[in-house]
Amino acid sequence: MGKLSGRNIGRGIVAGFLLFLILGAYGAAITLHSRTLISWWIPLLIAFCLAALTGIVMWKSWRWLTDSGSFILNYICHVVFSCGIFLTAIYGLNFCFSHEDTAKTQQVTVECKYTKTRHHQKRVSRRVYTQGAPYYVYYFKLRFEDGTEKDINVQRERYNRTRYGSTITISTQTGLFGIPVIKPYNSL
Repeated sequence: MGKLSGRNIGRGIVAGFLLFLILGAYGAAITLHSRTLISWWIPLLIAFCLAALTGIVMWKSWRWLTDSGSFILNYICHVVFSCGIFLTAIYGLNFCFSHEDTAKTQQVTVECKYTKTRHHQKRVSRRVYTQGAPYYVYYFKLRFEDGTEKDINVQRERYNRTRYGSTITISTQTGLFGIPVIKPYNSL
């Protein structure tokens, strides 16, 4: 076995940090998308194009991490990482800097109610995890006045007291980029 050099240890630490950062970025984007009234592919396409364009110049900065001079490998690393950062920036800036003067309440129809079963993670031993106890996540499929539909995660209490076809009132604001958001975040 070869010795671990300081460079390899540093590269491993940076790679671990970047992996943690990118998983957090994509997770934040998914969470913010649930309260943003836009098709998922539009911000993703914008973020991908920005990442692809910046990758033409920035691919060289990934050579230290990948230990490769390959344009393709370094370009792909940059696009995957940057796309998540740009996607989170688009959703985050739009949500955080929404215009409060554009706030309006809307009557939306509950088209459908459904649940998804998820599972907790159970630790079996030091390095082994398995599927644990199930739990449920509750959703409404809402139809807005303009005909758009959105699946929204709701609390169990709200799920139980709302019937199919009923109308509920939600508050929306126009975001920084003109994309409507459901705000305040806990309005459902």
